[in-house]
Amino acid sequence: MTESTTPVQPDRLAVAVKRYRENALGVVLFRLVADYEERFLAAYRNLGFEDVLRSHGSVLRHLDGNGATISELSHRAGITKQTIGKIVRQLESSGYLSVVTSSDDRRARIVRFSLRGERLVSASNRVVDDIRKHYRQRLGEQVFARLYQSLDLITRELGVQPRSHAAGDAQRFLHFGRLLVELAGDFEQRLREQLPRASAQRISRPGLTQLYHLGEGGMTISELAEPQPLTVQAVSLTVRQLAAQSLLVVRECRGDSRAKRVTLSAAGMDFISELAEACAAVRGYYGQLLGDESLIELEGTLKALQKLL
Repeated sequence: MTESTTPVQPDRLAVAVKRYRENALGVVLFRLVADYEERFLAAYRNLGFEDVLRSHGSVLRHLDGNGATISELSHRAGITKQTIGKIVRQLESSGYLSVVTSSDDRRARIVRFSLRGERLVSASNRVVDDIRKHYRQRLGEQVFARLYQSLDLITRELGVQPRSHAAGDAQRFLHFGRLLVELAGDFEQRLREQLPRASAQRISRPGLTQLYHLGEGGMTISELAEPQPLTVQAVSLTVRQLAAQSLLVVRECRGDSRAKRVTLSAAGMDFISELAEACAAVRGYYGQLLGDESLIELEGTLKALQKLL
C-alpha cells in the first residue's frame, strides 16, 4: 500500500473527528447491540443451544408462530433471499426449523419452528427477561424505564419497530434488545444513504467503531484496543481492513518492530469528514422525531449504559 503524499491538516482533522464523535450515535448503538447479542449467545450456550450463531438472528428474530416464506423473511430482515435461504438451511440442518410445502400454493415453501426451535423460543423469552434485568440493575429502574420509552417511541416513529405476526409472540418481538437492534440497523441504513456510493461501500460496523476511537495524532493498536471490549487481535484485523482501503496508515513503532502505530491517511481524513456530515444529518432527523432534548437524553443514557458494561 502506498501512503498518500497529501498532508492531513491537523485543525481540519480535529474538527472532523470531534464532529463525528458528537454525532455517531450509531457507534454507541453498535457497541450495545454487540454486548446484547453476546449475552444472548452465552446464555444459549449454557442452555445447550451452542450451535446458534449471531448470523442466525436474521431469521430467528423475524420468524413467528405462523411460519413464513423465504421472501417474507427476506423482506422483514431487509437482506437478500439468497442470504436468508442459506441461514434457513443451516438452522434446518441443526434441527431448529422445518421447511414444508404450503397447503395453499404448492410452489411456496413455508419455514416453521421445529420442536427444538420451539424450545429455543421458550428459552429466548427467559433470556430476554434475564438480560433486561441486568441492564435495569445497571441503570436503575427509572432511568431504564425512560430509556425503553424513548427507544419505543423512536422505533415507532421510524416505522422499524418489530411487529408480532402471531398470537403469543409479543414478548419475543418487542423488548429492549430488539429495539436496540432495529434502531442500530436504521442508523446504519440512513448513514449509507447520506454518503456518496463509494464511501457507503466502505462502511462496516467494526470499521466505524475503530475510526471513532482513533486519536487524532494516531495510536498504537494496543492503545486503540484498550477502551474497547475487544482483543488486540480483533482490533488489528479491522485496522488491516481499513488500511487495505487506504483509510489508515500502519507503521512499525520506533524501537519496537512488533508494535504498530496507526494514523489516518489523507483519504481517511476525507472519509471522516464525510462521516461527520452524514452522521450529523441522521442525528438531525432523529432530533426532529424525538425532539432535541429527548434525543440528548437518549444519547446520554446509552453512553452511560455503555460505560457500565
